[in-house]
Amino acid sequence: MKLTKLPWARMLSEGGLIIVSVYLAIVLEGVSQDRESRSSAHLALVQMLAEMRQDSADLHEIREDQLARSRQYLELDQWLANPELMPLETVAETLDLVFFTNRTLYPRRAAWTTMLAAGQLAELDSPDLVSQLGDFYESLNARVVDNGNDYDENVNDIGRNSAPNFWDGAGRRLLTTDVHQLTIFRNQLRYLHISWNTWYIDLLDKYQQALDSLILEIESYLEKHGIKTGS
Repeated sequence: MKLTKLPWARMLSEGGLIIVSVYLAIVLEGVSQDRESRSSAHLALVQMLAEMRQDSADLHEIREDQLARSRQYLELDQWLANPELMPLETVAETLDLVFFTNRTLYPRRAAWTTMLAAGQLAELDSPDLVSQLGDFYESLNARVVDNGNDYDENVNDIGRNSAPNFWDGAGRRLLTTDVHQLTIFRNQLRYLHISWNTWYIDLLDKYQQALDSLILEIESYLEKHGIKTGS
């Protein structure tokens, strides 16, 4: 019986071609996945930029409101120092603004939370930008939120538990003209003005500086990677 000679050279060649093809397919799939992951991270960064721009617009409005409160605290102090001459309707309107419309900033962080959960920060080829984002969201943002909460709680506490002892909001009139009692109320309002209102405006200014700087950094990064962000 005659044995058939196996075409080893051809078999090895075809086997090698199969191995190379499989390896190339794996490499290309990995490259594709890396590209998709990087693209997803960039899209999240675009969303983050949009949120920051919205925060910047909100911050400007809130800062203007807090500056108005600062003037109103001074006016209230002057009026309470001369209760016989105070314009009751204007005082009533001002106290309502102080206690019922104290606007504080609660920055958006949906895009940051998404990037963390998806592990997308590693896809940004900029360690400095990642470090700045981490410090901004985990430190400065948290500080703004925590102090905004504390500010609101102090305003609510004095407005709910203390002011009614001196001022009849419904009747829009003082409940006492006793100098000692009114001094207590003036000092409480002064506490809100100095310890919170004035200090909070300074915090917003520092936050605005950091926000503006980070917006420019993100815009520069995205532009470098050929991604349009609008304005």
